[in-house]
Amino acid sequence: MTWEARTRPPRNWRRGWGGPLLVFVAMLLFTLWWLGVFAQASVRAMTSPSLQYVYRDYDGSYARLDRQREDWIKQLPAAWRQGSTLTLIEQEQNMQGKDNRVQARIGVLVNAVPSDIPSSWRIGHWPAQYVAAVDLQANPAIASWKGYGALSSWCKKQGIAMRYPLLELLGPGDRYQLWMPLASSSRP
Repeated sequence: MTWEARTRPPRNWRRGWGGPLLVFVAMLLFTLWWLGVFAQASVRAMTSPSLQYVYRDYDGSYARLDRQREDWIKQLPAAWRQGSTLTLIEQEQNMQGKDNRVQARIGVLVNAVPSDIPSSWRIGHWPAQYVAAVDLQANPAIASWKGYGALSSWCKKQGIAMRYPLLELLGPGDRYQLWMPLASSSRP
């Protein structure tokens, strides 16, 4: 029995990278699809339904709005957290700079006015009105970005300026809706 020294063939780095690259690209595309990056936001004019909601006032940085919404919604009873959450943006200031400020109402939709509202929460009402409505199925962070972009483009095509208040509805699931009143109306 003779032992021969085996020599390894030289490794060619140009061969064998196609498979891992293909898997990486496929996983990246799947992740982007799952987050909703490729979803199209549709904008249409419609009459919105009348909504009742429980909310708290928020006045602060736009960047902290999502985190504050999550913290406040956790304080509500579990039964109230099952439906859609909302953000009613009443005013934005300095959205181009770092010191961006927003005044908003953060809350949840309710079917009937609850009798046991926590002390720092109030009842609000969104009247039925004619709105520009954006509807999108995507992760909330991406949906907000795509929704505002679609609404801005739609407003430019229609020759109108974006106006406040803007109502964002999140849920159930990854459904995102953004409503902007088209006719001048009283504050909801």
